[in-house]
Amino acid sequence: MGCLSVPFKLLGGVALIAALAIGWLYRDRLATEFRRVFDSSTPGDSQTAAGRPGSRALVSAQSKIDSLNGWGADSVVLTPSEVASLLGAGLNPSLRRQLDSLQVELLDGSVAVNAKLATARLPRELTGPLTVALREREPVQAAGPIQVVGEGKAEWAVRSFKIREFPIPRDAVPKLVAKAFGDSTRRTVPVRIPPGIREIRIRPSGATLFGARP
Repeated sequence: MGCLSVPFKLLGGVALIAALAIGWLYRDRLATEFRRVFDSSTPGDSQTAAGRPGSRALVSAQSKIDSLNGWGADSVVLTPSEVASLLGAGLNPSLRRQLDSLQVELLDGSVAVNAKLATARLPRELTGPLTVALREREPVQAAGPIQVVGEGKAEWAVRSFKIREFPIPRDAVPKLVAKAFGDSTRRTVPVRIPPGIREIRIRPSGATLFGARP
């Protein structure tokens, strides 16, 4: 009986090794699917809303903003996709070209941007031991509030930054922003916005844009 069990034990060992290998090869997809399933059963799922940039969403956002300037509306509310389109169009072109699969999440008071980033832009002194495991492009998430600072100008204050699921230390995030723009004094990401916007308030239900006071 003992001899007969040997082939089954070997087969079981091979199956285990194959399962581990498949799990490693598809680890990112499995992690994403696990988060999706877990989050769908979590009551807090309704606390965020996500959208992707698109030409229709950009036209829709610009149309709403026109109502602030020409139709006398006090405020307008943008959807996550409209915010993503404005943000994508307003980022520095050289930075925008480094971001693939851009997605924007609206949080309570801040915006989270998810994308795949060319890791060559990441300073090695900030990524630490993770550097040796980085692929050419990695999923990242940056989050923080957006504030209007002038006519047609806003600034996105990145407060947190993650590579895959690994957070960069909070005090290192400003250095990462400075490195990305080649300016040691820069601490925020500039964003071009259409004129006529006085204030932006971010909520999971949408981004409320306020026009200039009469």
